[in-house]
Parts: sequence; C-alpha cells; structure tokens
Amino acid sequence: MKYRTRAVAAAVLTAAAAITAPATAAADSLPTDGPTITLTIRNDTDAPMVLTSTENPYGTWVDEPATVVPARSTETVSASSADRRGFGIQIDYTMPGDATVALMANNYGTGVANGDGTHIGGANRHGFEVATTVEDGYPFMTADFAVTRP
Repeated sequence: MKYRTRAVAAAVLTAAAAITAPATAAADSLPTDGPTITLTIRNDTDAPMVLTSTENPYGTWVDEPATVVPARSTETVSASSADRRGFGIQIDYTMPGDATVALMANNYGTGVANGDGTHIGGANRHGFEVATTVEDGYPFMTADFAVTRP
C-alpha cells in the first residue's frame, strides 16, 4: 500500500471515529444532578425472560429494559429522576410455566437503597429464584439481580 493511500485511509477512519464517538458516549451517560438507578439483570437460567411491564412514575429511563433477556445473558438498565428525594422502579418479566419475576429498586434519600419487593409470582414461582445485591446507595444506586433455577 502506498503512503498516500494509507494516509487517506487513516484520515477517513479518524474522521469516522470522531463523528460516531460522541453519539455513543452520550447515549449511556447518566445525569449527575439527581438520583439514578442502574441495574444489572443476570438471567442465569436456560429460558428467556420476556418483558411484560415497567413502572417508573417519578423518573425517566436512560437505558430501557430489553424486551427479551436471553438465557444465560446479562442486561443493564438505568433510570434517573429530577426528584432529589429519590424514586423507585419496577420491571416485570415472564418466565416459562406461568412465573413472573418482579424486580424492584428503591433509591430514596430517607432510607437505605434496596430491592425490597423483588419477588417471583405465578403458578411456577417455585421454578425460579431471584437474588438481589445492592452495591451503591443513594443518590447513585447500583444493584445486581440474578435470576436462577433452584
């Protein structure tokens, strides 16, 4: 490859990177002027998790929940709120055999950030388990939810 061809190719790649980099970085950035919730949802089962509903009445989604979380995969969800007192979210997924996984995250400044209310319901609720670990609390909550088979 001649020097001139390499120089043009490098310039084109540099320009393309400069155009696309800011859009990618901005899409995942969380605001810092209010409370946020970032959840890592791990589907450690052999079945897909299918989204049935979401609730975020006092905030907005930054990274919305996926419609399907495939078996043995991980999904990251984030939300923010302008209400400095904090907020809570709920995400519901269905599992095979009529089971519903309800993931709840509460990030209020008046108490400890938690996953209280997280549960599995439905006829096949005994076929799945969910474990919650809160890593960081108010104002920038991070938590992990692991859905497994017993």
